[in-house]
Amino acid sequence: MIFGGLCAAVFLLLVILISFIVYNGHGLDTESKAYADAAIVAIASQWNEKDLTDRASPQLMATVKDPADLDRVVGMWRMLGPMRKYDGSKGDAHIGVFWPSGKTITAVYVARAEFDHGSAMIKLSLIKTDGVWKILGLNVVPDSFPNPQAAKPNI
Repeated sequence: MIFGGLCAAVFLLLVILISFIVYNGHGLDTESKAYADAAIVAIASQWNEKDLTDRASPQLMATVKDPADLDRVVGMWRMLGPMRKYDGSKGDAHIGVFWPSGKTITAVYVARAEFDHGSAMIKLSLIKTDGVWKILGLNVVPDSFPNPQAAKPNI
């Protein structure tokens, strides 16, 4: 009798949790995609470092030990030239529930874009903290670099 009640309670909790995730998941996908597309266009249109740092999460900025490293990476991306065509991003948001820290909401998007000097795949990782989306990571992989000496940078 007690075991049956416990099983019913666990089942009800799972139904509520799954319903919450399904109900909120679509909204998170919509808002994170809008943020990702706007961020990619803002950053890659002219490769402005400030457009990246204004949208960067504290976690991303903590990985930048030396501002010169960020300058170098953005400078390498800048070799692609300004963005000419953006095909939009594909991806989705994820809700992770961790004990005892609570939930973490992240999203990952991949996009293709064409620039003056080539095309590239852009991978953008996001995190939602206190109701605000921020960039957790950005990886730009050109199909080919204008300068063959350059490595494929990411932050």
